[in-house]
Amino acid sequence: MREIAQLVHSLPGRVRLRAPALAGHRDACQRIAEKLLAMEPNADRVDVRPVTGSVIVERGEEEETTLDAEALRALIAKLVSEERDDDGRPLTAPRPEWMPGPTSVARAVAHAFSEINGDVRAALGHRADLGTLLPVLFFSLGLVEVGVTRKLPVPAWFNLLWWSLRSFMTFNVGAVEEESKVVAAEHEQELGYAGEGANPDDG
Repeated sequence: MREIAQLVHSLPGRVRLRAPALAGHRDACQRIAEKLLAMEPNADRVDVRPVTGSVIVERGEEEETTLDAEALRALIAKLVSEERDDDGRPLTAPRPEWMPGPTSVARAVAHAFSEINGDVRAALGHRADLGTLLPVLFFSLGLVEVGVTRKLPVPAWFNLLWWSLRSFMTFNVGAVEEESKVVAAEHEQELGYAGEGANPDDG
């Protein structure tokens, strides 16, 4: 059985762990970060990343105490096992077969991006990250192109399609989440009917 919390690496003043069940649950990540900071006396900073479920615990640079990696792993496992998602289900509960979760490739890409984004954020003193820098960069490059060519290029059709879908998802988050829950409930109902209608003699 996969552990709820796994130790990735440990230094005297910095411990990185991973709790896969936290991936995609931003509110739960925020709650666990706050609890860890309150419960771990040697922790000066806690960063829980909802994209990958990575947990980073750091102590102050001037402090000489050592973070206990195994104790932190056990504490995080306990906190995660007590957390529930927006539908009230335990985060550690197995996913239904029709909702298997992200693929291994998606997790790997998300993890790599999250690690890079975290390093950029730390290097800039938490004043900006890739989510801030990239839009500013692309906007600036667009202005430069228009200024140099003196032309306003027309976007390709697939760019327009992508932007329209992205805009819809961004500005209709509530509707998307609501419909996702409706679909999930319908799937559960269908699975329930299938189970009730199964003939025990069919083997």
